[in-house]
Amino acid sequence: MEIDLSPEMWSRPDKQGELRKQGHVVKNWKTRWFVIQHDVMFYFKRRGDPKPVGVVPLRSCKTRETDKTGKNFCFELSAPRISKLFFIQCNSQGEVREWMQAIEAGSEYSSVSAPYNVQHEIHVDFDSATGFSGLPPEWEALLKGSGISKDEVLANANDVLKVIEVQANFISNENKKASMAISKSTPLPEDKPQTLHELISKDDPTHLFRDMEKIGEGAAGEVFLATSRNNRKVAVKKMEINGENMKLLITEIGIMKTSHHPNIVDYVDSYIVEERQLWVVMEFMDGGCLTDILEQFEDLKMTESQIAMVIRETLKALAYIHSLHRIHRDIKSDNILLNSDGCVKLADFGYAAQLTQKQQKRNTVVGTPYWMAPELIRGHDYGVKVDIWSLGIMLMEMAEGEPPYMEFPPLRALFLITTKGIPPLKEPHKWSADFNDFFNRCLEKDVERRPLAEELMKHPFLKRSGEARDISTLIRQSRSLR
Repeated sequence: MEIDLSPEMWSRPDKQGELRKQGHVVKNWKTRWFVIQHDVMFYFKRRGDPKPVGVVPLRSCKTRETDKTGKNFCFELSAPRISKLFFIQCNSQGEVREWMQAIEAGSEYSSVSAPYNVQHEIHVDFDSATGFSGLPPEWEALLKGSGISKDEVLANANDVLKVIEVQANFISNENKKASMAISKSTPLPEDKPQTLHELISKDDPTHLFRDMEKIGEGAAGEVFLATSRNNRKVAVKKMEINGENMKLLITEIGIMKTSHHPNIVDYVDSYIVEERQLWVVMEFMDGGCLTDILEQFEDLKMTESQIAMVIRETLKALAYIHSLHRIHRDIKSDNILLNSDGCVKLADFGYAAQLTQKQQKRNTVVGTPYWMAPELIRGHDYGVKVDIWSLGIMLMEMAEGEPPYMEFPPLRALFLITTKGIPPLKEPHKWSADFNDFFNRCLEKDVERRPLAEELMKHPFLKRSGEARDISTLIRQSRSLR
């Protein structure tokens, strides 16, 4: 039987109503029905649904009005117990105040709190509610909101515990045990530790770039369009520097500075402003990201030749970085940027890893749940082939509009990936035999049988690739629908 949160938990709401929420994975806005009862907020796809699609524990939550989204009547909700930041849009200024007050009341409902990151060994047993007893409260909340039934828990106890751990660590950006296998294409580089100040320019960027215009925002910081002294359009990502992100920033900049390829977004330079903010200047891709195209999926479908071209150009970038013993670890449509002239380039090396002679293994799990390879979720050794799995999921995105299991909470999606695998294409007959074979090869669960990027470059599917003008046409069509 399916075990959900009890309807009694939202049957006597302190506040409820229809709001719009920005997605955490795909940054689009969707209407949801929100319910606050006591110290928990639930949100449903629509009013009257039997179960929520999300659960937010409100204790210690903070809210504030924001204009970061570019939309009116928005507030941000920081939920520290699940380490998430929500952007929510109301219908009026009065609604903003009412919802912020209701969340504040919920945050103070109970003075008892528990740490989210459980460091001690967890001992569990079975009970009649979730299938487990003895779970940390936050893990139990994740499980209750996941849609994983008690029968599934009983049949797959170890898998369930593993995906809870992965999702908890993903939410809180914690590390967990997992090793990285080594590619054998070229000798491993020497380990040469660097500091952030060794990697950046000493110039003052406020004198180098003008006409700064905000064009986007991500988890790491805000992105601006600017003009350089030589009148080149560039993208400037501004990020706050702190002790927690310093090491990641050093790795990201170090990799970007030494990754030179026609299918990787050009790195220009980095600067520190007022000793607290890092500016990373990159090539400006005026066509936006691939996700912008896919958000128009109901009205605009990519052709097989257009999909093949995006895959081919992405594979070129992957073959290059894999040859340098680098793993991107976050291949998805958000990180594929397009130019109006039809160029396709890989971006965002914030999760990338460099293997070296001294550090031949890693112990971090990163990425976005819906695109994660099963060996990564299970905590097994993994290497460059996790990028190939994610490429297969991105292929499915282009064919069907979104990755599989997107209708489920991340925890259930992770559980289904590890236990059920990826569902078949909804309309395999719509695509060529080469398309279907390429798709199946990317999503091969047996890592040994999953091909490398260089092998896939020879696949006949890529011969179906269109030309740059086909991507230019796609961008124009997408813009006309926005």
